[in-house]
Amino acid sequence: MRLYEFGLLASVLAIPGWAHHSIAAMYDEKKPVTLKGAVAAYEWENPHVFIYMEADAGSGSANWAVELPSRIELKRVGWTRDSVKAGDSITVDASPARDGSKKVWAKSVTLPSGKKLSATTSDTVPVAKTAAKPTPRWPDGHPRLGNIPGEIGYWANPSEPSLLQTTAKVKMNGEGLLANLNDAEKVAPFQPWAIGLYEYRQKSLLKDDPMASCLPPGGPRQFQVPYGLQIVEQPERQRIFVMSGGGNRNWRLIYLDGRPLPTADDGVSNYYGNSVAKWEGDTLVVNSTGYNERFWFSNGGLPHTENLKLTEKLSRPDSNTLKYEVTVDDAGAYTRPWTSSWNLQWIPQELEEYFCDDNNKDMERQAARQ
Repeated sequence: MRLYEFGLLASVLAIPGWAHHSIAAMYDEKKPVTLKGAVAAYEWENPHVFIYMEADAGSGSANWAVELPSRIELKRVGWTRDSVKAGDSITVDASPARDGSKKVWAKSVTLPSGKKLSATTSDTVPVAKTAAKPTPRWPDGHPRLGNIPGEIGYWANPSEPSLLQTTAKVKMNGEGLLANLNDAEKVAPFQPWAIGLYEYRQKSLLKDDPMASCLPPGGPRQFQVPYGLQIVEQPERQRIFVMSGGGNRNWRLIYLDGRPLPTADDGVSNYYGNSVAKWEGDTLVVNSTGYNERFWFSNGGLPHTENLKLTEKLSRPDSNTLKYEVTVDDAGAYTRPWTSSWNLQWIPQELEEYFCDDNNKDMERQAARQ
């Protein structure tokens, strides 16, 4: 990189930091902007890809930071680590930062050749349709919830975008933002304080989501993260690992050895709780307690308290489908227990590496303050 480019990159990085955040909270898609200029640097890293450039947005040349989705999502729509190079003259169609800073969220990038690369992605993993095979099973007859020997794959593409009671008929996007805030009371049987907090999180466009600061996706949220999950079974040790593909490859441990759940006095509250399970026919029934309050157990911002208890049911009706059902019991936040369910799809691919804190700008800012 030339000295000029180092200076430009340093200038852009001097912009106040931002985290692996809610895109809606950070950028205003209703005010499109176009940048034309030269690339100073291109960072093909997690959690998001960045282009730094000197560009003219119609009011004179300035240094800009262009944020894009993760490299995992970008690869699905044709991007590579070599798509953009320092010195390239590019055009970026984007949404500007709400705070007026020189940052944008890219919608597309037009390369020097004239080729336009879309930066509009979805959480859906593209996978070829295949006929479902019978449920794979262990020698004792129980369904295999993970890989069979010699096979690769993981679970993703949840059929519902967020956690909501089964009776709810509401529209929301992939981040869990309601299309109509007036539908909030339909999402769950809230206590008065809980619906107030939920509505605040919705109105603020999920800007305070702890997962944006790379904290784990505890509770049912683990089964709706964009990058999927793997289930690793160890029947000889009577336990199951649920490995999250999002966040920082966090894992949850479920015991099947007959131990009781710890009490409030001898348990340690954490992001994934304490889980014990047993098989009821072809369904794994998991009971969990001991959750802390430092995470959102739904991407839409549903609140919970340390009283949270979950009863989850996992079943595999065929080789391509994982059925997830959950009953939420938290008298501190809800007026009664309530249920939700969705399916996940088998993805016959390797689970790609994703670490939220690899290039987390918010963490860089916090470190600079210490």
